[in-house]
Amino acid sequence: MIRFRRLTPALLDAWLVEQRIPGAHATYRIRLWRENRAAWAAIQREVIAYVEEAFEDARRRLRRGFEDSLSPFHDPANDPAAHYPGALHRATLQGYLGEILAVLAVEHWGAHGHTDWTVPAFLFRLHDAEFQHLDQINERLAAGEAHHPDEDREVRPGRSGDDALAFRMNGDDAITDVLALEAKCLTCHSARKVEEAHQKLAAGGLRPPGIRELVALLSEYDTPQAEVWRVALLRLWRGDYRHAGRHDGVAYACAQIPVRPPRMAWMPTNAPHAAYTAAARRLEAMEFQFDDLVAPVDVLFRRT
Repeated sequence: MIRFRRLTPALLDAWLVEQRIPGAHATYRIRLWRENRAAWAAIQREVIAYVEEAFEDARRRLRRGFEDSLSPFHDPANDPAAHYPGALHRATLQGYLGEILAVLAVEHWGAHGHTDWTVPAFLFRLHDAEFQHLDQINERLAAGEAHHPDEDREVRPGRSGDDALAFRMNGDDAITDVLALEAKCLTCHSARKVEEAHQKLAAGGLRPPGIRELVALLSEYDTPQAEVWRVALLRLWRGDYRHAGRHDGVAYACAQIPVRPPRMAWMPTNAPHAAYTAAARRLEAMEFQFDDLVAPVDVLFRRT
């Protein structure tokens, strides 16, 4: 499945309002958006559909092999994907939101001087620790037990590997540029988490591991578009990555806004973070500031 949904630009710009940050660094740019909650109602339905599309591949993987015409998936007791992702811990859901915001920004506002980036699929489907956890949750719910998703015992480790990968493809169906995205989404600002994100990006090589994962993912679809992307990604993995442009992006969403002027952003504004040591690559930072994350997470993932 190749994703296709996009949001209405005017509605998106009204909801996430860009705050201009001057800068003239040769290999680094930061962009900052602040949520305008008053504009949320107008775009809420579109964002929900965007998120649902992002999770559809994960649900497909969870259900694979369990198809049974006698036990249709509209019955939660027989659906391996029931309660996904809403039954997972809020920390996991915030992590998913950070990844979605990173992709949303690249797809709608561009990055590294280009506006034609494509994210063919999200990598949520590879979060195996949470899939195992979900099976346990569904078993408990089927037995009539209570489930309190945000208890400490429900926390599971985040998925390893790339948070998201975006690509540019030319008219010959060859990938010309690769953008690795690392995302963090927190209730309160954490300088340590920001540092970790930059360290992880800097440690990445020319061939991000998520390329192999996307090849395997797309091989499960039989559409012509999925095959074009699978072949292009396979060629990239086998050697074309040596000639493709390699770029980095870090996304940081936080339910806390700096209160001491002239500071506008939590991430550095004049130069890359000291932990980002990949001097040969360009880095684009994307920061999202919210008054709170409880409402967005509940609406987008728990439908409350």
